[in-house]
Amino acid sequence: MKNKVVKRILSAGLMAAMALTLVVGCGGNGDSGDDGGSAAGGDAKESEFAGKNAEFTWWIQQTDSNGEYYETYEQSPVAQYVNQQYWDSTTGGIGTEETGRKLEFSYLVPITGSESENFNTMIGTGEYPELIDLTRSSESAQMLYENGVLMDITEYVEKYMPNYIAFLDKRPDMKPFVQVADEEGNVHYYAIYGMMDGVGDMWEGTCYRRDWIVKYAEPTEYVWDWESDYVKENGHPAVTPLAKAVEEDDLEGWKENEVTEFSSSEGANPAEDYTDNVIFPSGTSDPLTISDWEWMFEAFDKAIEARGWQDDSSAYGFSVPYYGFGQAGDYTSSFGGGTGGFYVKDGVVSYDGDSENFKTYLECMQAWYEKGWLDQNFNTRAADIFFQIDATSVNQGKVGMWCGLVSSLGTAIRTSCQNPEDQADAYVMGAPLPINDVYGTEKQMYKEPDALYQGSKSGGVTGITVKAKDKDLETLFTFLNWTYSEEGARTIRFGLNAEQYASVTLDPDLYAEYDIETAYTVTEDEDGKPVIKTTFGDSDTIAGALRGQRMDVGINFGGYTGEYTLDKGVPKVNAEALALWAKYLNTGNVLDYSGLLNAEESDQYSKISTAGIDYQSQNVPNVIKGTMSWEDYVKGLENIDTDTAVALLQKYVDVARTMETTEE
Repeated sequence: MKNKVVKRILSAGLMAAMALTLVVGCGGNGDSGDDGGSAAGGDAKESEFAGKNAEFTWWIQQTDSNGEYYETYEQSPVAQYVNQQYWDSTTGGIGTEETGRKLEFSYLVPITGSESENFNTMIGTGEYPELIDLTRSSESAQMLYENGVLMDITEYVEKYMPNYIAFLDKRPDMKPFVQVADEEGNVHYYAIYGMMDGVGDMWEGTCYRRDWIVKYAEPTEYVWDWESDYVKENGHPAVTPLAKAVEEDDLEGWKENEVTEFSSSEGANPAEDYTDNVIFPSGTSDPLTISDWEWMFEAFDKAIEARGWQDDSSAYGFSVPYYGFGQAGDYTSSFGGGTGGFYVKDGVVSYDGDSENFKTYLECMQAWYEKGWLDQNFNTRAADIFFQIDATSVNQGKVGMWCGLVSSLGTAIRTSCQNPEDQADAYVMGAPLPINDVYGTEKQMYKEPDALYQGSKSGGVTGITVKAKDKDLETLFTFLNWTYSEEGARTIRFGLNAEQYASVTLDPDLYAEYDIETAYTVTEDEDGKPVIKTTFGDSDTIAGALRGQRMDVGINFGGYTGEYTLDKGVPKVNAEALALWAKYLNTGNVLDYSGLLNAEESDQYSKISTAGIDYQSQNVPNVIKGTMSWEDYVKGLENIDTDTAVALLQKYVDVARTMETTEE
């Protein structure tokens, strides 16, 4: 039985003005598919594609390292490796000269900064190659198909890409974003999507001054007892926070704290060697709860006072975006779930800006504002993006906790700190979003955050244009299928391993030139799970040159699925922060679903959403500052048609749930 779903349109980015500036790779052009020709290499297998041209040109957004390591993308190690393989459609991957056929990929690369203009010009003139990266397209893959640019590739996906289909069956939540169903419910594929296997590495998250905790925080008399039956069963003590538990004389789930004084050591290399004995009230070495945060804020107050900054408005504990909350749900969803805007939970979309959960969040922010923990000028920072709020004060070492970049971790801010003591030992660590154990009712407490800023579930989008219709699509889709295998995905995302490198002849040979034996290794941990270690970290420019990820197809590795460990060679402090920032999964954010709206729906939704955030940016800060009541704030929301926006989003959430639960 076919899925009964509605026709929809995928959005895929923004379009800019038209201009053509290309760096053309060796071989191939947009029209090379029309002259037939023989398959490149090997004795062609008997099939409907036997003897057809296997040369394909691929428009990609850029070469890695901007030509530092090779002149054209055809010379990149992975591109050379792919072009030297024989692709066996019977096995769906790499075969032999007797069982497979070669592809010959060449690449068109727009000059950096001209990508949108270049893409627009290609589509407008019809001078596009067989494969194109759709990231810069303002039209969905379906619209490009309907406009005669892309092929309907459904039959090829279903016949030659079993790995792709299997991945989607494993992750049915992805299907609404990569499949299109017609009015009869028949599923179509109009593009190939790169897929995240879980949560990707975050480039930003909550940062805090660990050195201030060591110096100024006082160990609490009791901490959560994670070995107690009560905490094992409930996930928290009977009463929290600690002050309330002591007041009510109910310490079930608490235990005496064995640590009475904090100390730290940073060793020869602080990024790798830093250690301390900090234990938070939650009994953990990292902040877990709102009461952990408030315990930190008290320490931050002491640090600020010790530096004589108590009357300095640029010295404070924490800041939020100027409109009072994070639209993606960061921090707000800690109070029972929600985003402060549109929100989805258990398949039901709602507007959360007037919910009890959001009210509880604002009560917490109001309490922090009154105690001086919250940036007193947060609402004036409209020019600051959420991950760089009041960057000057942060870099001067005057802020205890903030949303920041990976680059601010460890000792990075020491050189810009104003205080001499901070210049010597400032140390920044990452923290996960907190669990509320202080404010509201049981409905708002002890719930893991479920809405936060995280990368999209899908990655790149690659369209197969009509220029490929008379070419060797069997071999092309066999290659694409391989990128969704374990071996293929690792090759695209990490580079060649030692065995692969030994099997090919590279010219130029980047591996030999830089004395590289392998781009990654795979071992097993004590539980038998794979440990993938890349030879170079993401910050090493050569890492991008070794990888084939500009061909943005296949599985992308996040490393937080629990099925394997991904070691990219980043410093310990960074790796720990990345893991904490990925501690909770974004399931409540509606951004992915808003991307499914068609043009008319998107315009309607955008107007409503903009009206809502405009109203909130003017009034939520007043609620936090105590100059406006919650009731008056909610009354003003009645003028915004949030119900219509909810209905638009619900339509596509229903599509997603249908695809997840209905078997064909």
